[in-house]
Parts: sequence; C-alpha cells; structure tokens
Amino acid sequence: MTQPDIPDPLDSLVHLSHHLGRDTRLVQPGGGNTSIKVGDALLVKGSGTDLRTIGREGFTRLSLSRLAALRGADAMSDAEMMRFMASCMLAEGPAPSVETPLHSLLPHRVIAHTHDVATMSLTNTGDGTAERLVAELFEGGIVYVPYTRPGFPLARSVSDMVDRIPAGAIGLALAHHGLVVWGDDPRDCHARLTQVVGRMDQYLATARRGRRLLGAPRGPIPPAEQRRRLAEVVLPVVRGELGQSDRVILHFDDGDDLLAALAAERTPELVRRGMATPEHLLRAGRLPVWLELDPAAPEERLVSQVRSDLAAARAEYQVYHTRHAAAGEPPLDDWAKVILAPGLGVITAFSDKRGAVTANVCYRAVLETIENAEAVDRFQFLAEPDVFEFEHWPLERRKVDEQIARDRATMLLPRHVVVVIGGGSGIGRSAALRFAEEGAHVVVADLDGGMAEGVAAEVTARFPGRAVGAGVDVRDDAALDALFRRTVLEFGGVDCLFYTAGAPPRFAPITEIRRENLLQQLEVHYIGAVAAIGRAATVMRRQGLGGSIVASVSKAALVPGKEAVAYGGSKAALLQALRVAAVELGPDGIRVNAINADQVDTPLFQQFVRERAVSRGVTVEEQLETYRRRNLMGAKLIPAEAVADLAVLLASQKFRFTTGDIITIDGGLPEAFPR
Repeated sequence: MTQPDIPDPLDSLVHLSHHLGRDTRLVQPGGGNTSIKVGDALLVKGSGTDLRTIGREGFTRLSLSRLAALRGADAMSDAEMMRFMASCMLAEGPAPSVETPLHSLLPHRVIAHTHDVATMSLTNTGDGTAERLVAELFEGGIVYVPYTRPGFPLARSVSDMVDRIPAGAIGLALAHHGLVVWGDDPRDCHARLTQVVGRMDQYLATARRGRRLLGAPRGPIPPAEQRRRLAEVVLPVVRGELGQSDRVILHFDDGDDLLAALAAERTPELVRRGMATPEHLLRAGRLPVWLELDPAAPEERLVSQVRSDLAAARAEYQVYHTRHAAAGEPPLDDWAKVILAPGLGVITAFSDKRGAVTANVCYRAVLETIENAEAVDRFQFLAEPDVFEFEHWPLERRKVDEQIARDRATMLLPRHVVVVIGGGSGIGRSAALRFAEEGAHVVVADLDGGMAEGVAAEVTARFPGRAVGAGVDVRDDAALDALFRRTVLEFGGVDCLFYTAGAPPRFAPITEIRRENLLQQLEVHYIGAVAAIGRAATVMRRQGLGGSIVASVSKAALVPGKEAVAYGGSKAALLQALRVAAVELGPDGIRVNAINADQVDTPLFQQFVRERAVSRGVTVEEQLETYRRRNLMGAKLIPAEAVADLAVLLASQKFRFTTGDIITIDGGLPEAFPR
C-alpha cells in the first residue's frame, strides 16, 4: 500500500480500510474488519458499514477499559454482548460489530481481518491439514485457530490462547473465517498482510500448476448470442420462482472463467460441499442451486426444466430446515441466492442489485477457494449444524430482515423492476425518479440515449445500482427487443412498464393531413406502445408474478380537437389497445391502465402551446391563460411530478384491483371526464 503521511490515526485507518475493501480477493463487499487503539479508545469498523466506502463516521468508538471485562466473562448471550458493547460506546455512531470483542481482546494497536481467498483456501480443508499447512508456511508467525462461531465464542477462544501466542507472531488464520493480522500502525499492518497473503498465494499457485482440478469439460459451451437468448427465457422464470414471497433482483454473469468452471465434470459435486466462510452464508446462501438445462430445448421445455429444478432444490432445503429447526421456526424466504446453470452462467439473487452483485463476488471467491483447496487436500466447509446456526444467527439475519421490514413499511414498490419509455425528460424523468424513491430498479429508455443515461445517473447518484439508461427507438422492433433483453439481463425481469413516449403533434386540417403525418404519430403513440406492451407482458408471464402496465394517453384520447386528427387519433388508438390488453392480460394478474394528463409542464407540451399560440395568433402567455380558465381548478401548468405520483400508485398494490381504467389529472376538464 502506497500510503501518504497521514498523521491522524483514524484517517490512516480509513485509508487502509479502503485499500483492503477494494480488493475482492481480500475482502468481499460488506465483509472484513479493521480497528485501531488510540489511548483508551478502540475505533473499530461499525456494523453494516463497508470497507470500500467507510469514512470516519463509520467507526464505532468504545472504551477499552470497559471492554476489558470481556476477559473475565466465561459466557455471554448475543443480546447480553450487544447490550454490554453498547454500554462501552464513547460517542454516537454505528452499532458495534459482532467482531468487536475479538479486536478488543487482542493486545495489538492496529488489526485487519480479511476473508481473503488464500486463507480460505488453506483453512477450508480438514483441521489437521489446515493447521499443518499454516505451521509449515509460517513457522509460528501465523497461529491457526480451529473454527468457533464468530462473535463472543470466537473472542473467548482467542482470549484463552492470547498468552500462548508466540511473541513473534503477526496474525491468526481462523478456520473457515479468514485472516487476522496486526501491526503497530496501518502501514505496518498492511505490509504484513501483503506478505502473508502473498506467501499463501505463491504456495497455492505452485500446487495448482499444470493440474485440471475440477476435471475435464462435460461438453461444449454455447456461443454468447445463444446464451443471451437462453438467459432471456431462464432469468424471468428464476426470478418468479424465487420471488413468490418477496420479489428479488437478479445479477447474471457468464464470464468465460465461470462457464469453464461450471462445465467441469467435478463441479456439481464440489459445489455441494458449501461456501468458504460464514459471511458468505449471509451474502450468498447455504448452497447454490444447480440448473441442468438443455440449451437447444424449446422455450416451454426450458421453462419446465427451470421450475422443476428449483422446486426440487426448494424441497431439499425444506428437508434440511426440518432437520435442524426448532419447533415453529420458519424457513428462510431467501434460501437460494446463487443459481449455477452450466452453459449459461451464474445467476445471483438478492433484495437489490448491489446485493446480487455482492453474492456474485462472494461466489467467485468460493469457486476459486474450492479449486485451491482441492490442490492441497480436499475442500471441506463447516458441518451442517454449524451452517444452520450461522444462517439463522439473529445478529447476522437482522441485517437482511430489518431492511426487508423497512422496505415493506415505507416503500410502494420495493424490489420491482420498472421500464420507463420516454424517460429522458418531462413526465418520464419525474417518473423514473419517483419509481426509484419507492424502491424500484429502473431502466430509463428514450429516443435520446444520452438523456436517458443522464436521468439514470440522477437516480444512481441517490440510489446506487438501481438504474440504467438506454437509447430506444420505439419504431424499431429490434431496438425494443434489445431494450427488454437488456432489462432482463440487468435485473432479471420486468414488473412494470410505464409508456410515456411522445412525438411532437402535427396540427393540420383533415383535408390537408398526409399519410406520413398519420404514420409518424401512430408509430410512436400506438404501434410502438403496443409492441412494448407485448414484450413486457411476455416477460411478466414468464415470471408469473403479475405486473402493471401504465401508459400516458392524454386528453386527446377522449376529446376531439381541431386539426388534431393525427395526434388525437393515435392517442385514442392507444387507449383502445390498453383496454384490449387489460382483457387479455387480466388472467395473468397483469393490470393495464391509462393516465389522462393535460397541461403538464413538459418540453413536449410547451412546444404544443407554442404551436397552438401561433396557429391562433396569440402569445404563449395568452394561450396558457386560456388553458387555465377552461379547467375547474384554475390550474395553469401541472407539474410532471404529479403525473409521476399517479404512475407509481397505479403500479403499486394500492391499485391492485384496478385494470382497464383511465385516471385523469388535468385540473378538471368536464369535456374530458371519461365517464
């Protein structure tokens, strides 16, 4: 680590933390710990923080003199431990991590705890092998610690052996749980960590050289385009099967290294042996689900294969749960987070995209650990009872369960995937932001791809990982195919389509309108919309979770306007198409509704106002005043956010029994009343 001269100890620790956290072979996202002792204060990474991004405020400050009481405690429940650590806090900050007792009981100034691949590779073997390898490689410089559950039990175990740790030791190799290294300052700690991990990596590379540890390939890997088309079918089915209780967001990875590992003949058996560290149980689950797919099978058989394999995996999980659960203890909803599909790739599932990516990063580390461990001995994870205990450990489960509870209580659309077409400005931009505020992951699509990406950047600045932008021309079937393919590959499926794409009106008397004018409007407002609805509904049906389609049709769909045969006719056609879609899709739980919005402050409406003003020989302000006077509430311009609010509500459970309807937001125009 090239570290500048940082006189402040905490700033120096922050620098070290960032350096470790950004190397996924050392620390998978969210994992690992660092600490420093300054006088009587222990400054340790707080619960729920991330080493990649942690700042000064992410460290918990505790009194070392008060924490010293842990040395005399023979037993302590989780609740007692958390209350005790809270009583030791010196200032407001994040809750103490469950690893805090370990950091407090080790008599060293700076401590770093990693879940690095090298240490996991050596310690995910039999205890005898792991202890022997650590002793041979480090000759007492690193001390092996047999597995004990993290938290107070691990701290107690280490405390009992502190006096027996050789004076020259610089760290501990924790069975199945990573590496602890200490030093006098962050620079010293990092140098030692680098030395230790480098030594193990060198040993493992030598052991692996020239060996096919996962076995020979079982068959050819389909080409990339075939995999993408296969994924379009498989991912929504997976998402639907895993999301019956709470929707999930998927991440898909078909990297060449993963495809090669999944194709190897020994992989199906090896991955059944488990993960690489208890932290992975929270992030990536107990075991991966294996999908044995035939890439050449027709869609119906593929869908059946996926559902059958997932049902079998769920049944196996229920048997496992029954073996270990206390009476009345419910099974986990998020029992499956990693799905392995040879010939396709690795699919990971979580409550949000960042969590799904983290599960992917963790499982990549697991696969590397498996191969390394097989090079030196036999890959072996925790015994099943230990896995169950950690998987249900309340101090770890709360990280997931509390987030689920908050999302359910405060958001209308948690874990939903929404496609906003026409999202580059106006109503679409406002809707993209509102959907994200209510928990959705959003694909912002617009004819102007740059504007779409700009709106997506606005969303991700507030909600990291929750939006992507894409250019789409709704007049082009291939472009629409690409949009929905990208949505499925990015997030796993679709729960809502909000269609608000618009073309500038062409005002002309019916005696002067030309075919090309009619087609220009129909292509965007009707044909493009129907094509998008069909694609969205196809994905929703594969998921089997229902869904919502909302489209903006405007007053023109209901009220005839002079010289507006092209614009009004295309909007009326869209309204009828929505009603037909509601009839067809209702049995699938897919709701279809329209928004009748008028006088909305958008670039398109402002252009409409200017053209109307010119055609009538008045100023823009006079034209706006005409609009204000004609509605019952005296509204001049309606903010786009008001329409966005309505779109979100129509997509939510608040309107779960509403379909085939049109809801007006125009300040009150009697002639536009739909009924």
